Amino acid sequence: SLTTITSERASIALSTLTHFSFFVLTTMAKSLKAEATCPVCLDFFSKPFSLSCAHTFCCDCLKTWARERKEPILICPMCRKMHERSLLEEWQMTALTFLIKQHGPLLEQRLHLSDRLLRSREDMTLDAATANSLLVLSSDLRSVQCGKICNNPMEDPNRFTYVTCVLGTPCFSSGRHYWEVEVGEGKEWSLGVCKESVDRKVKSSLSTEHGFWIISMKAGAIYSSSFPQIRISVSPSLHHVGIFLDIEMEEVKFFDVRSDTLIYTHDQLSHSEPLRPFFCLELPGEGDSGAPLRIC
Repeated sequence: SLTTITSERASIALSTLTHFSFFVLTTMAKSLKAEATCPVCLDFFSKPFSLSCAHTFCCDCLKTWARERKEPILICPMCRKMHERSLLEEWQMTALTFLIKQHGPLLEQRLHLSDRLLRSREDMTLDAATANSLLVLSSDLRSVQCGKICNNPMEDPNRFTYVTCVLGTPCFSSGRHYWEVEVGEGKEWSLGVCKESVDRKVKSSLSTEHGFWIISMKAGAIYSSSFPQIRISVSPSLHHVGIFLDIEMEEVKFFDVRSDTLIYTHDQLSHSEPLRPFFCLELPGEGDSGAPLRIC
């Protein structure tokens, strides 16, 4: 019948199409395998290296080829074309290209971050009215050191009474802000930001719970003010700390400026009220005058 004939033709057509598709896919697979195979080792490429003659080989295969021939000029194993640049230069260019491709996004991020820091840099000074009575501030209000005698005997409601701390000025309610602080190597200190309204008359913990987003140097390690507290190993030569406050993103980042590395990030900052730069020094030991903190 007509239906049977039509069904048979459709079956034949489908079978033919299936065989043709299989043939095409098989041919494509063989072609792709050939394109991805090194003509020297006959295996898939490992660190492929393309010559100017358009032939591509494994980098190690080319090295072995060149080492066996003991010639300073690179000669293509396929077409024997001699290349003007030395083999060393070719490999160096390939290695450089590979590194740029591999680390390009990180380099762009680093450059972008540096640009943001420069554009957000603040001209900051210390607020003498908030300084603990044991602190000695420089005349330009950019350096503070902890002494052993009371320097500000008069009571002030803005002053930290029990903790050797001082706040920076200006305070921040919005935007991005960056500043750098020189710290004493091997000394203890705390840096970061705090709420304008923190209680300055009690011996409260300098924690995020009480409105402090800081890092503290203790016994050669950095500790966060978060709960639970996080311990972070840092370079023993750390002496230059960068602080980047982004109120819109609700975070403050701390950097080792010398090595250009991120130390720690506090997120989920409260910006319901202004934030103040925060500085805290350790009490000097016996026969020790204490190390200063200096705003760069």
